[in-house]
Amino acid sequence: MAQSDARQAALLSSERKLEEARRQIHSANRSALETEEVGFQTLTELSRQRESVERIGAHVQEVDDNISGARRVMIQMYRRAMAKRAALWCMLIILVITIVVVFYFLVIKKDH
Repeated sequence: MAQSDARQAALLSSERKLEEARRQIHSANRSALETEEVGFQTLTELSRQRESVERIGAHVQEVDDNISGARRVMIQMYRRAMAKRAALWCMLIILVITIVVVFYFLVIKKDH
């Protein structure tokens, strides 16, 4: 009977160990599934953020193109303003010279 009790005790011990191993496997499986779900959510979020970054990059490129275009327009406007200013100064100089010449002929030449 002692041998039978020992066998039964060993069998019960083995069953407990087997049940504990099953619980550990089940717990590990649950942890693996949770980890997989978290990984999937993380990948989904990263994908969404990547799309957002790509859209932002496209917008930044568009803004950069607009700034470059605006810079070209501003440079053209500056050059035109400088050309008009130079033309205005030339006209002013010609007008002053003309006034001096007319004054010379009307006032000074008339006296001689």
